[in-house]
Amino acid sequence: MKKLPLFLSLAMGLISLASCEKEIVEVENPAQNKAVAAATSQNAALPGGTWRLTDMTSSVVLPGSNEVSNTSMFARLKPSLRDNQIQYQEGGQYIENEGQLKQDEDAPQQSTGSWKLNEKGDSLTISIGQSARSYAVTELTANSLRLRTTQSIPQGASVTTTSVFSR
Repeated sequence: MKKLPLFLSLAMGLISLASCEKEIVEVENPAQNKAVAAATSQNAALPGGTWRLTDMTSSVVLPGSNEVSNTSMFARLKPSLRDNQIQYQEGGQYIENEGQLKQDEDAPQQSTGSWKLNEKGDSLTISIGQSARSYAVTELTANSLRLRTTQSIPQGASVTTTSVFSR
């Protein structure tokens, strides 16, 4: 009989522990939220208008040298390339319009493909037909887009091309 209160106390203690719910507090990661918000706003900034090339520069680094040769390429582009218009549409459709001046009269007025901005918003891939090119996005606002690509050429040199687009 003396053990009955002990067992009842033990049983009540176990029941009370089993009935407790563990509270889960979700802690937000501000850096992650900021990155997601930035990528979302960049995805929203790209579509919704026509982009035109407004500047293009080329930087060459020769092997064994720390010197960088910078050249403005925009003035050297043919007028038929400078008047092209680009649209990034919702849903990932890419449209490049040749503008009024065409380099090849037999070429179609428009080329279509797809575009995709990565989750961080720092890389843009454009695909047309079987060809795909990736660019580093160094600036993307409602009115300005700056893309950069780097290529290695024979003799070990590298060429970085920066293209600036405006609406």
